Amino acid sequence: MKPIKIALSLLLVLMVASCSNKSENLERMIPADVTGVVSINVPEILEKSSIAVNGKLQIPPSLTPIIDENDASVLCEVITDLPHMGIDPESKAFVFFTQKTFASVLLVSLDDEEVARKAMERRSGGDFATVDGLDCIYVKDNFYAIKDHVLLIGHVNKSVPVEKAASASKAFLAQANKSILDNDDVKERLEAEGAVNAYLELPAVKSLLRKSTTYKELSQKLPLLDLFVESDIKALVCNIVLEEKEAKLSTTILADEGSDYLQLMNTIMSEPGEAVLKTIPNSMDYMVSMSVKGDQFVKLPQIQQLISLFKSFPYIGRIDIEGILSSIDGPLAVGVARDPHLEGEWNVVVAAKSTNPESILKSISTFASALGQAPEIYDGEYIYQYDNKMIKMGVVDGVLYLKMLDYEQTEGYAYEMEPVRNLFAHSPMAVFVQTHNREANGYFEYGMTDHLNGAGRFYPKSESGNATLELLKVLCSIKGAAAFDDADEEDADDVSLLVGDAIDKLHPVN
Repeated sequence: MKPIKIALSLLLVLMVASCSNKSENLERMIPADVTGVVSINVPEILEKSSIAVNGKLQIPPSLTPIIDENDASVLCEVITDLPHMGIDPESKAFVFFTQKTFASVLLVSLDDEEVARKAMERRSGGDFATVDGLDCIYVKDNFYAIKDHVLLIGHVNKSVPVEKAASASKAFLAQANKSILDNDDVKERLEAEGAVNAYLELPAVKSLLRKSTTYKELSQKLPLLDLFVESDIKALVCNIVLEEKEAKLSTTILADEGSDYLQLMNTIMSEPGEAVLKTIPNSMDYMVSMSVKGDQFVKLPQIQQLISLFKSFPYIGRIDIEGILSSIDGPLAVGVARDPHLEGEWNVVVAAKSTNPESILKSISTFASALGQAPEIYDGEYIYQYDNKMIKMGVVDGVLYLKMLDYEQTEGYAYEMEPVRNLFAHSPMAVFVQTHNREANGYFEYGMTDHLNGAGRFYPKSESGNATLELLKVLCSIKGAAAFDDADEEDADDVSLLVGDAIDKLHPVN
């Protein structure tokens, strides 16, 4: 028996070494001057999601209907193609970002080049041709190449001749550049334990956001987002560890001790608190909180820009929005959920820990009454009717809140949900998400433990659920942002029309 055990041990060592060598081979293709890189432990993800069973790739039956309903999703396309792509299921995959010929590049090991070639031709709608000795396809902004059992898929920064794209790809595949592995700090982070490890410098983060028209619109209407994107942060490090019952996320922002980012955070951030959750219904899809010192918060150029915009609106611009924001000292929280009755509409709750909530509530009521919009007051709440929704304003434990719901609330509050309560109580910035898709149910919670570090986790609603598979279901269920992406840049100012029209829809309850 002893010789058999030794032989099995040697075989295991060889298998592990083989997997390691394939992954390192791909890593050496990543240039040292990239702005970001993501390592994806394909074998672990396939095994823990039950896509890989006894060495064979198959789509779990419970995932199939979700893929069928979301076939336009890139992730769904990848999962659908997995059993027919000829990939090597024992090697990691890598994505890296550059500011040269390619914006992003995906590297995958193959065990069957011919199968992979057919899959890429089917997906791209093109045919492989030889350019400067490299088998490749160049369709629109995407470049596909296969060489020595490696698949490269690149997205160009701008349209270039196919010869230039082929030349850049050949340099990657030939490991002609100084490798990212020569950077010990990045190498250590990429090879940390986990299913996904990412090291993204700020240009890589910006590159990802620039591709989203959604982000462009949001940043125009919410300039506060630029506090993080347009800062002197050096890099963002992310790590995802997959366990049986949950997927754990950890993040670290790399910034110099005297950086503008840290000085800003030290100036505007306040103590967290869970009291805001006493005003947010537990059915909200998304709950977000940021604890701020209002008197410092309003001094930010981005907030001053918002205040100036608000003051330019007819009627509603007369409200002392600067005074309201200045009174915040603690969490400023928002809870939102899709309106189940009207497509594209949302139910919203806004809550803030204020130093003077009662006075602010009365000043808003006085303003509305002066315009003939006197509220009904019931059980301490000021109630208005707004279009198809009811607006309720009030104060609970020093928290000023505004609810804009199209139904009479009968459910409880998020404060009663222990994980959410603990999260908001200890995190100056916190996010909680819950899905309501009957086929993909789970929770995601994330909080910044300080200005640089954050931790989160995803876990299925069912205790018997496979966390990795349920996470894939949720990610596959996320709808694209077509409604935003089809919008013209000129529509960014429509917010003024919406808010200007708001006062006409606001009237007292009869």
